[in-house]
Amino acid sequence: MTSLLVQLSDLHIREPGRLAYGRLDTAPYLRRAVQSILQLRQSPTAVVITGDLSDFGRAPEYAHLDELLAPLPMPVYLMPGNHDDRDQLRRSF
Repeated sequence: MTSLLVQLSDLHIREPGRLAYGRLDTAPYLRRAVQSILQLRQSPTAVVITGDLSDFGRAPEYAHLDELLAPLPMPVYLMPGNHDDRDQLRRSF
């Protein structure tokens, strides 16, 4: 069987109740993506998330991201983007 990787990018997750760019709740989109990953016929070997994981690199944003990704049973690899705070990301994960 071949390996399957899933990549997601530019999540821009905010803390619950906060909107990205003052207009968009990004969490429901990630929830749907996670559900889609869980419904794949072949379970992915890993999920790679690139981009801007959060909108401002704050601890509450990373806590929300962790909660949203919790249903995924496979390894998840996070690669920060320019909106992320690398030190805070390391502390949060």
